[in-house]
Amino acid sequence: MSEWPEQKTREIADGIFAIIHGNGEMGVSNASFIVEQGHALVVDTMTFPEMAMQMAREIKRQGANVELVVNTHHHVDHVGGNAVFSQARILAHPRSIQAGRQLGLPTSTYDHLMPRFKGRFADLKLVEQEPLPDHLVVPRDGQILSFSPAHTATDLAVWFPTARVLITGDIGFKGVVPLALNGLISGWIEALDALIALDPVVVVPGHGALGTRADLEILRDYFLSLEQLGREAVLANQSLRDALAAFDPGPLTEWLESERHAINLERAMKEARGEINRSDLTAALLSRPLE
Repeated sequence: MSEWPEQKTREIADGIFAIIHGNGEMGVSNASFIVEQGHALVVDTMTFPEMAMQMAREIKRQGANVELVVNTHHHVDHVGGNAVFSQARILAHPRSIQAGRQLGLPTSTYDHLMPRFKGRFADLKLVEQEPLPDHLVVPRDGQILSFSPAHTATDLAVWFPTARVLITGDIGFKGVVPLALNGLISGWIEALDALIALDPVVVVPGHGALGTRADLEILRDYFLSLEQLGREAVLANQSLRDALAAFDPGPLTEWLESERHAINLERAMKEARGEINRSDLTAALLSRPLE
């Protein structure tokens, strides 16, 4: 089995730390922690406890105790390390909790999607979260923001208006093509518009390097292009293959995980046909070859 991806800890504002994890490829996500007066809140815990342990050591070096964990959404690469912080309250949006229950832990699927970690998922124990309360005190005057739907049925972000730092969860990607497998393109655009309007100075994406507001704009424009192409393809009765041949990813051309463009365009076309919508995101995806 391969070694664990490199983690880099960055204090991006007073008491606000980002864990930038590998290159942000499949199964390798970022996490964050916020420290104030000996108390710590963790945002996402990566895929495995072994990954989260490094963050736990960093928090200990800051002389803080983890009291709260917030999972931005239900995907395993953001919740798999929760057990490291089992002494804390582990929180998620109720829709994310429901989605996690429905998904379970499909180990064979994960082994296929993330061959780098093949065999490790069989030993993974997921920790179920508590529903996020309506009012939560976040260190450093942080604010929890909720978007339904976007990357998934519900995604959380954490905003620090004084420091102008934004933790996006998987609403934000940089250097890695985003994945709309469980989401809605139009909702993701709305979420990005709302985050852009905050005018953040530092953005911690769910995957990839630290960014700025400009990186959110690049992502928003990518989804706008997909949305438009999806509508045009449906009106022209085009196949996914033909529509994809006409798609220009623009700044995302050199990003990792380029095979996701097809998945994202498929979602845009399904939304244009009315096969998926805000209340039903479950239409089958790429169940057939490109045609």
